[in-house]
Amino acid sequence: MAFRQVKDLLHWIVDFHDQLARQYARLADEQADERMRMTLTFLADREQRMREAMTRYLEDAEPNLLETWLIDSQDFGHPRVLERLPRCMGCRDVQDILANVMTAHRTLKDMYQLRAELAEVPEEAELFQRLAEHQDAEARLQTRDIARLEMY
Repeated sequence: MAFRQVKDLLHWIVDFHDQLARQYARLADEQADERMRMTLTFLADREQRMREAMTRYLEDAEPNLLETWLIDSQDFGHPRVLERLPRCMGCRDVQDILANVMTAHRTLKDMYQLRAELAEVPEEAELFQRLAEHQDAEARLQTRDIARLEMY
């Protein structure tokens, strides 16, 4: 059983968004289809924004919350999590990319909800519940904007 602090998980989330941003940017560079390239570039930008938002939160957050220990914590091995996400090697269209994106969102939302349920202090539960809600909002935004992009 690993024992880690809230700040460890939040740093992991920053790195997760950074790796997804780089993965989407790399895939965009490899695409010949303009819509797929635009979609992947959009996603890389959104992941970068989420990384930056979490970085700002870490800089401004209450130190006591960041140093809260996560009991029964998961192993935050993002390379394994990213391996579970399709790399879009077989992506044929924007819908394939969207399916990949929704897998990433569900992965993070499920983790946030679990952390909220296992939280030992109310502030920790509130943080992870807000992150789950933000992940839902981001999924809706990306789904909407990708659908708009596909229409044109």
